[in-house]
Formats: sequence, structure tokens, C-alpha cells
Amino acid sequence: MRRLLMYVAAALLATTTPVFAQGEQAGAIRGRLASADGLPLPGASVSVTSPALQGARSTAADINGVYVVAGLPPGVYEVRFELSGFQTEARRVTVPLGTTLVLDQQLPVATVSESVDVKAGPPAPVAAAAGAMNLRVSETQQLPVGRTPFLIAELSPGLTDNTPNQNQLTVGGGLAYDSLFLVDGVDVNDNVLAQPNGLFIEDGIEEVQVLSSGIGAEYGRFAGGVVNVVTKSGSNLFSGALRTNLSNASWSDETPREQALGVSRASKLSPTYEATVGGPILRNRLWFFGGTRIERSTTPGLFSQTNIPFTSSNHNTRYEAKVTATPVPGQTVQGSYIDNNSDLVQPALSAGIDPQTMTTPSTPNHLAVATWRGVVGRRAFATAQYSQKTWNLRNQGNTSTDILDSPFLTRGVLGVPGGLLYNAPYFDSTDPESRNNRQATASLSYLLGRRGIGSHELKTGFEYFVSTRQTGNSQTSTGHVFQSDYQVDANNHPALDANGRLIPRFVPGNTRMQTWMPVRGAVVDVGTESAFVTDRWTAGPRWTFDLGARFEHVGTDATLQTQPVSANTFMPRLGASYAVTSDGRTVAQATYGHYSGTYNGVQFSRNSAAGNADRLTGGYVGPAGEGRDFAPGFDPANYVVIGGSFPTVNVSFDSNLSSPVTRELTLSLARDFGHGLWARGRYVRRQATDFVEDFITIADGTTDVVKNGVDFGVFDNAVYRNSDLPKRNYDAIDLQSAWRQNGALSISGQWTVQLRNDGNFEGEAANNPAIPSIIGDYPELYVADRSFPMGHLDDFQRNKLRLWATYSVDLQHAGRLEFSPMYRYNSGRTFSYVAAAVPFTAAQRANDPGYAFAPTSQPIFFGDRGAGQFPGYALVDFATTWSVPVARSLKPWVKVEVLNALNNQKLISWDTTVTADPNGPKDANGLPLAYIKGHSFGQATRNSDYPRPRAGLDGGRTYFLSLGVRF
Repeated sequence: MRRLLMYVAAALLATTTPVFAQGEQAGAIRGRLASADGLPLPGASVSVTSPALQGARSTAADINGVYVVAGLPPGVYEVRFELSGFQTEARRVTVPLGTTLVLDQQLPVATVSESVDVKAGPPAPVAAAAGAMNLRVSETQQLPVGRTPFLIAELSPGLTDNTPNQNQLTVGGGLAYDSLFLVDGVDVNDNVLAQPNGLFIEDGIEEVQVLSSGIGAEYGRFAGGVVNVVTKSGSNLFSGALRTNLSNASWSDETPREQALGVSRASKLSPTYEATVGGPILRNRLWFFGGTRIERSTTPGLFSQTNIPFTSSNHNTRYEAKVTATPVPGQTVQGSYIDNNSDLVQPALSAGIDPQTMTTPSTPNHLAVATWRGVVGRRAFATAQYSQKTWNLRNQGNTSTDILDSPFLTRGVLGVPGGLLYNAPYFDSTDPESRNNRQATASLSYLLGRRGIGSHELKTGFEYFVSTRQTGNSQTSTGHVFQSDYQVDANNHPALDANGRLIPRFVPGNTRMQTWMPVRGAVVDVGTESAFVTDRWTAGPRWTFDLGARFEHVGTDATLQTQPVSANTFMPRLGASYAVTSDGRTVAQATYGHYSGTYNGVQFSRNSAAGNADRLTGGYVGPAGEGRDFAPGFDPANYVVIGGSFPTVNVSFDSNLSSPVTRELTLSLARDFGHGLWARGRYVRRQATDFVEDFITIADGTTDVVKNGVDFGVFDNAVYRNSDLPKRNYDAIDLQSAWRQNGALSISGQWTVQLRNDGNFEGEAANNPAIPSIIGDYPELYVADRSFPMGHLDDFQRNKLRLWATYSVDLQHAGRLEFSPMYRYNSGRTFSYVAAAVPFTAAQRANDPGYAFAPTSQPIFFGDRGAGQFPGYALVDFATTWSVPVARSLKPWVKVEVLNALNNQKLISWDTTVTADPNGPKDANGLPLAYIKGHSFGQATRNSDYPRPRAGLDGGRTYFLSLGVRF
């Protein structure tokens, strides 16, 4: 803490004023004012007005003619430049979210007769940060894309949704749980998986900005990227909207898998209703905005492997209220509150293959925010914000205490895929969970201009963020989880008993039983205190430098935590921009920066009872048998202890443990060709270092575990350290371009090419973020190139292409018709030929130096990681919107979307289960070099094995209908 205070003090001295903040929730206009002969115009007045701004804002140019107007809500602005003796000039520009618009201006000498024409200013994308893409909802609402921040962000380059869980993004090859979603400056991430909580109403979203590289020091607590969202706040005019979104399972073509099984999608309408309204209470002083969203949706599904149909449902209700006030010019305060409640019916895990795994969770979710933004003098601008977010999970999991109702996970042998859930729901309804945040931020920026040293826009800030998770993370209400494969029939399909249930097989030496002993209600707080400084230095007409640094101090406080984390990270963020041509239409940029990954509460509480239950693993000794009525298989006395974990006893942290750091270099070149056409190319290189990895070695010793008077025996210690043994490296090139012609036609697109997205460390799985690997464990036993080889990671995607257009036809009194086609191409993902649970060979066991519980099985790769290749695919989507003005601003409309219009239903993934061939050739360690394909290898076992019309939605050609009215 002392070092943090010293750093903050240094930051204050560097900027001459105290400060604080996380990210940019507004935009800015900056530029250089000069006379016709290029001489600077110090003292020239700059004023801005906009429907998005309460009142007017003004500033003056410094000694170098440089000006900055900060803290501008995104929107269309009129900018006026005035100086006595010179002609007044005016420009109309659009200020994007989180972006500084560069607007240079020459002022001619005044004439006797003077008139002021408002002319269009330059487009923002060329001068904006190369790693930023802004998507205004007013422009995307005509497209055949989803309307959530996640679905809008998917249009951006440098990222994919090839992630373990839905509504996640992997940015720049980063881990899916390591990106940041902000709504109006507030972190709305799920504390564990980094999926955005639904703390928004889609019709209330104003703009989405995606930051995938070259991210400034204002942003922290991520190693992937940032999705920055701003919502509507009202205006001087009353306006609003009513909207109904309609979907129906029968409006989506069945997948070939469903067709082969004779499954037809039932016709059931799923409506979502939205209403928003905003306007003035006092013009230019007090605005309000509010909205509601009501969803009653059902989604058909088909369990993998078993092919049993099921239906998920979501009953969701949201309310939002926001008030914005400017009591005196230049001083704005805002308060908002949103309530989001969902009642769900769904499988407990995405790996569920059995109707017995269905659950009915409820997730009440709330967010309250207070914000202040104000002008401090003519050249300083400050912000402050405080927020509280709560999210609770209730009724998720099992309720039975009967051992027969324990969940089963497959081991993945004999051709059965591993990690599939059956027999009962996972998790425990008697152990509810909370994931809450508290966040306080503030910032202050100041324009400092001196002759000979250029102009410096100095900014410094602070963020205080606490992530709280309350749960014992009980995996089962019975206290037991079995790991055993199910019986298959003569056709190698899952067999069912007389009650229609899967038949577990109990195999001596292979079947496992986990006994979980959680501390229900355990809590972990992860607190992050951050400070940053930035200097945007205008060194001349062509050069701009961004010099920044961020410091983060993180500490943990968890139930029964044996050793809390206390870590510091310093991150430089540097950038340079050069106007290659004197008109500023061609701009080259370069950035270098460090990103410190999020301190995920799952990872940094592993030596505590919070989210980490004590666990014993037992191996089955017999007799062999099968079925739910096979009593010996459910008898704990028939299992011998072969391992275990006691987080508060035999798990510890290195004293210098810290978050991984990603180092990034980018180079870019952008050109504004005029006539509405611009393009940009970018190269990104990233390398992740200092992963948090557990080590189980002889040198780390053992512990005799005694808890509550019970001696559980001697177990190997696990020590978490930072390590460079895990590898993740990323190189990519992406291209962006857009063309807008006379407001009637616009065409946009992006193409990302991953040159490298390789490593030996995945670091996450479905519903399981921040997991350690076996890389640091039992080094005498595992063979690195067989159990954790290098190769393409799971989120590798060579090519991602998105092209879209909007063409508007004025039908005069009949309204306006807009056509919006979209083309999406995704190259095929990769997969590995890997067999699970391969027994250790005699040669490997001979190397055991004396572990208390050496592992008995291992994953074995045949070839490099990602050696297999799925096919790529292309989809064509289409949307048309018809709107008719009725009276004044009253405008009813209707929108029809057709996703996967050509009904592409090719097989793009399949079952990849393989087992080791015991009769084939062996390597020097006696490990099999050949494999046997599973009975379903190469076949579709999930509806998602075909192109999805939209993330999270299965099926072929799909139709959506939306209708409403704007006023």
C-alpha cells in the first residue's frame, strides 16, 4: 500500500493536479488552429453545441494554437472557431464514443461582409486509435445482427467468439474470461466468466466501442480487450420507442441431425417487448430516460450423444431509469439504476446429455451508478463515478441428498467422450452464489501548452474496484460426483434402462468417486487499486505521441485463506501517430503496451474455502457392474483414496504471485481517400507471460491433512507460481474499410487473418475459467510433447471476414425502405487428436520419486495440438426495414431478418473422441503412437456441429420479425 501511495503522489506531481478513472465514456475534439499562412492562433475561441449536450461548451487554444474539448457525449456536434480579426468558421462532426476526433482548422482574415457556413468535418476512423472500432446503434439497427453488446462487438476485427462459453469473446488470442465489458463506464462483467451481465435495454444502447489493441492506460484489469458501451440519456426533445421482437422455433430450419432423427421444431412464439422514453424536465438543465424490457422466450435443444430433445426457457424482466442534470454550465451529474431478473429452465452444464441434468435457476441482477463530469477552469476537465453491481444465483443445481442422485461425468474411454454430464444436475441448490462489484473512479485532464515543447494533454486517474464472490462452490448436494462412462448398445449408441435413464458402468481401476466437503457461504474479495498517467503530446503539425503508464495493486481477502495475495504491476502504454500527408488523410501509427490480466477470483482464492471445497478422489476397486441399481458401485467403501485437495491445508501461493502480463506491439496505416471512403491495415503481435500455474513436485513436499479431528492422510502439496512454461503467442493482420455514398448507400467490412495463435496452454474450459494445467505437475512422470504439446489453440481461426451494406430507398409518402445484406466467413477451427485417461506406463511409473498420490492416467496427444482441421463456412444474411413517418416524429416500422439465407448446413465440427491403441507401436516411454477413432468420430453429435445462424442459436435458415414505433 505504501508503494501505491508513493506512485499516486508521483502521478499528482507529474500532472500538477489530483486525479482518478477507468476508461473513456465520452469523446473529445482536439486540433490545431492556424492562420492561412500556417501560424498558430493562440487564444482563439472554440465552442461546441449538440443535441447530446446540455448547454454549450467552450475553450481557448493554447500558445501553439492547440485546443481540446473533453468529456463530450457521443453525438453530432457543431464546432465554431472564432478570433477577432479572422473569419469565423464552423464544422459539423460526429464524435464517437471513447475517441478523440482530430479537427484542425485554418481561419482566413476577416472580410468586410462575412457569413458562416457549417461544413462537414473529417471522418473520425483514420485519426482514431487503430485498435478501436466504433459501432453506432443507429447505423447497426438495420443490419441482420443481434443487438446486445456482445453480438454487436462480434463484428469487430481482432476477436472471435470461439470460446468455451456463450457470450464470451477472445480478443487478440487472449483468454475468454480476460476481456472487459463496460456500460456507461461501469464493469458489468460476470465476476467469473467475463460474460456481460444483462444490465442494459437494447433499445437504450447508443454506441458500442470495441478496443482490441493499442489500448490506453485509462483501461485496466484485462489482458484481452475492452467492449465499451454508452447508453442514451435523453435530450431537449421528447422521444421514445415501442418495440416487439418475435421469434419462433419453427421459423428455423431443422439441422441435418434433427432431420435424421425425425425431430420437428414445435411452433411457439417467443416475444420480447421493449419500451424506452426520454426527454427534458428542464431544457438544457435536466433530462430523464427510462425503459423496460420483457422477454418470454423458449429455445428447443437436443442433447448431444443421447439425441433427447429438451426445451430451455427464459423469463426475463428489466427496468431502467436515468436522470442527467447540469445545474450550472459545464457541471453535469447523472444517476441511473437498472433492475434485471431472470427465471430460467436449462441444463446445469452445456455438457449435459440427459434430461435429469435440467435445472431452474433464478438470477436477480441490479446496478446503481452515480456520475459527475465537470469543467475545471478553461483547460481542465474532471470526472468521478461510483457504482454497485449485484448478481445472485439461486436454485442452480441438485437438491437431493440420495447418493443415487449424484451427478456422473464421463471419463472418456472406450469411445465415449470425456466430461459429459448425466444422471443428475451438477452443482448444489443449497449453496447459493453471489457475484458483486463495487467501483469508484475519477479522472482529471489538463491542456498544457508551451512554445518549443508542443502541447500536452495531461491526464491522470484512479480506480478502486472490489470483486466479491460468495460461494462454497458445492458441486453436488449429495456430497459425491462419480466419474464413469455409460453403457452403449450394439450400435454404439448410449443405452437406456427400463426407466429411460443412462446406465453407468462401474469399472475397477477406471471409475472414480469425488467426495466434496464445501464451506457453504464462503467469501472472497479481490480488491484492485489502480492509478494511471497519460500525456498526449502534440509535437507538431504531424506528430502526436501518447505516453502513458498504469499501476495496479491487488489484494485478496477470503474465508480461511492461508496466504492472501498482495501484488503490484506496472504497465507502460506508448503510442505514436504520424500524418504521412500534410492534409492528415494518411496516418501511420505504432503502439507498445503491457496488459495485466484480470485477477480472477476463482484463480486467486485457490488456497481458501471461497469457491474451493475440500475434495477426496477415490478409485473403484470392484466388483464390476452397471446400472443405477448396482449397489456396490454407489458404496464409498469400495473406493480407495487416490488423491485429494485441501485448499486451506496443502495448497499455497508463492509470495510474489501476480497476474499474467501480455506484451503487445502494433503497427498500422490508414488512409482517407475522400468521397466517403477510408481504409486501415493493422499488424498485432502479442505474447503472454508469467502465467499462474500450480506446481506439484517432490521439492514442494507433502502435508498430513487433519481437519475437524479427522486424519485424511498425507497428500502432495500444490504451490501456485508465475511461470513461463505455459505458452500463448499471437500474430495477426486485419483490414478495415468503409464507404458511404450520399447517405443512401454504405458498405463496410473487416478481415482478420491470424498468422499465429499457438501455445501449449488453454487455461480455461466450459464453466471453468482460470484453470491450471498439468505443465508444472509431476515433472518426472508426464511427457511434455505427448501430454501438453505446442500447436494451434482452441480459439485459433485463420480467417474471419465480415462484409455488410445498407441501401436506403426514399419512397416519398410511402416512407423509407432499407436493405441490408451481410456476408460472414469463418475458416475452420482446429481440433486435437487426444485420448483421455491413458494409464501411465511402467517406464513412467519407474520414474516416480515417491509422490504421496502419483497420478494413474494422463491425456495423450497424437501429433501437435490442433493437428486436426474442421471445414470453414460462409453465411449470407439479409434484413429489410420499412418505416413510415405518420406525424411529426411518429414513425412506425417493421423489420424482417433472414439469417443463413442460403441454408448452409454443412458439417463444420464433429465428435473427435479417440482412444489409444494398446496393440499399436509405442514411443520410447512405452506410450501408444496410434489411436482408435471412437464410434461417433466424424459424426455430428450436437446441433452446433452445423453453422449457427447467430451465436447461441442452433438451426439452419432462420427468420426474425420485429415491429414498433418511434416517436
